[in-house]
Amino acid sequence: MIVVDCTVLGDHLFGDAAARESSQALVELEPEWISHGLVFYEIGNVAWKCSKFGQIDREDAETALGKAGGLLMEIERDLDFPGIYRLAAETGLTFYDASYVWLARSRGLKLRTRDKEVLRICPDVAVRLP
Repeated sequence: MIVVDCTVLGDHLFGDAAARESSQALVELEPEWISHGLVFYEIGNVAWKCSKFGQIDREDAETALGKAGGLLMEIERDLDFPGIYRLAAETGLTFYDASYVWLARSRGLKLRTRDKEVLRICPDVAVRLP
């Protein structure tokens, strides 16, 4: 089981061919993905931007968003917001990014991400995509 952030879901649902291939390799390597509810708002924003800038049409964006939940086996809802804030303040990460790091650390899991800052600042849990 691994924690995934919006970069991984975005690659899987909206990425170019190389990004989709990488995320599919991750599905085969580690098929049990978890995240928290915030990821749906972030991935919704990715869909909106892709549609707004003409990368995909609206129907494809809606279809992809319908698939997003099926990629996750679990959605963590019990988040320690003060703890996430402390982590963000200590590391300089955004609250969004710190929330994924916090989830991975709290569950003793790895966080798969494409976010360069998270990979640099949190090598104890952050791992690149295959």
